[in-house]
Amino acid sequence: MGLDFTLLSDKYLTLIEEAKLKDPGELKSVRGFAILDKDGKVIDSKQIDPFGDQVAEIITFATEKAAQQ
Repeated sequence: MGLDFTLLSDKYLTLIEEAKLKDPGELKSVRGFAILDKDGKVIDSKQIDPFGDQVAEIITFATEKAAQQ
């Protein structure tokens, strides 16, 4: 896909729960993003809806958070 970052799938919502992005009423995630370190530990996460409207800010925020690690 030519992306500069890794995408992942979380079929059983394991990481989604750890990142506090699980919908409390249903077996699904809410819209948002999580920043992980190289070991897969959640550094930060944010619920954002509508997600697509915030892409530039998300990338800047994630870059700054990752640089702090």
